[in-house]
Amino acid sequence: MVELGPRETGKTYLYRNVSYYTHVLSGGKATPAQLFINLGTGKIGMVGTRDTVVFDEIANTDFTDPKALVSIMQGYMQDAKFSRGKKEILAFASLVFAGNLDVQGSLPHEKYYQLFEPLPDFLQELAFLDRIHSYLPGWEVPKLSPGSYSKDYGFITDYFCEIMHEIRRVDLLAGARTRFELIDTGGSKKGLSGRDQRAITKTLSGLLKLIYPDGKMTDEELEELLMVSCELRQRVRDQLHLIGPGEYEKIQLGYRMTASGKEGVPDLPDSKRVQKVSILDEPSVGEVIGLATIGDMGLILHFEMQATKGRGRIVPLGSIQRVMRESIEAAAQYIRAKHAELGITEEWRQSFDVAVLATFMGIPKEGPSAGITIVTGIVSALKGMPVKSDIAMTGEITIMGKVLPVGGIPQKVRAAFEAGIKEVVLPAENIRDAQTLPDYILDALTLRPVQTIDEALSVALCSD
Repeated sequence: MVELGPRETGKTYLYRNVSYYTHVLSGGKATPAQLFINLGTGKIGMVGTRDTVVFDEIANTDFTDPKALVSIMQGYMQDAKFSRGKKEILAFASLVFAGNLDVQGSLPHEKYYQLFEPLPDFLQELAFLDRIHSYLPGWEVPKLSPGSYSKDYGFITDYFCEIMHEIRRVDLLAGARTRFELIDTGGSKKGLSGRDQRAITKTLSGLLKLIYPDGKMTDEELEELLMVSCELRQRVRDQLHLIGPGEYEKIQLGYRMTASGKEGVPDLPDSKRVQKVSILDEPSVGEVIGLATIGDMGLILHFEMQATKGRGRIVPLGSIQRVMRESIEAAAQYIRAKHAELGITEEWRQSFDVAVLATFMGIPKEGPSAGITIVTGIVSALKGMPVKSDIAMTGEITIMGKVLPVGGIPQKVRAAFEAGIKEVVLPAENIRDAQTLPDYILDALTLRPVQTIDEALSVALCSD
């Protein structure tokens, strides 16, 4: 399970105190020997001796040899077995990955394109994420306050944790399994995977043991737990689709009750969360949409360029980093050299300043692929010629006016599609990369391969 949420919701307190069969790793180092087996002594690690291992403050945990650790962990999450050296061990510890996530209002901050971003990069592999059964929305958990304390009776922790430890041996799911079936209400081609089904039933099994330990429940009570179990896995599937759309279809997990035929589908408020960068309502002078990537995710960038009386300076604004600043300098040099062909008076070099603003100023912007976007915006501002409102651009530029290939094209084109963009200008050498996307994306977009800045300007600027 993954639980990411704001600070002060009691994540660490709960996991540390609810059971002494739980071990909490809060930051610090995590090694294969500590978690699985020590090859020197043969001692079994925490995964083989505890009920639950919690990686708290996951972003600050130091994983020694992360590739080897994740490889062992993936196998364990799939088959409940791990091996190091000549030994193969069967174990049953649950793994929980907890950490902090910034919240805006009642939802994750819009700076996150996908909700696994707070995890370390090496844990954001699709094969690893697909093995996660549930994603608990920590942003829905209220922060601790004086009113959080109970005034009623409760179990002593030692007693309660023994109950939970013993009930792990009980199978309550067998008696309920014939009362429902899991379905994909979205009607995708592939439907539910085996991992989807196992994730939902594992979570349901745990909830049954906590809430109905005697195994007695009505269909309505079972539906309530099914809805929660589907929601927690749906959140994982939604993020997998964002990260790897070609591999993971958009599916809608749900259930159908056997007796009544009633169907249920979870509604996730966070699935409707969108970044506020959006396309313009109409063509505008100096405003242009670029495409970029963060990790394995594509996103759109909104740039504003404005020409004012000055001394020929280019003024970058909005947390623009070194490489992107160099793209701005390359764009300025190209315009200086080609001003006559572009229809821009040479006077701009002495009499005008051009401000280049990357919106969402607190979020760092980096990379060379915005070069084509920046030069288009500056030319638009200096000539007073609007940029098409439904077009997005990506590509590195040279001072000679060439457009060079860039990375992350499938992710960028997908981000353009999701934002409602109609045309994407991209380097000609990248056209094959874009054609690996699903047909429904390619059918909705017009791809404009270009080799020179002149070609890009002729496509992006309004001629009227």
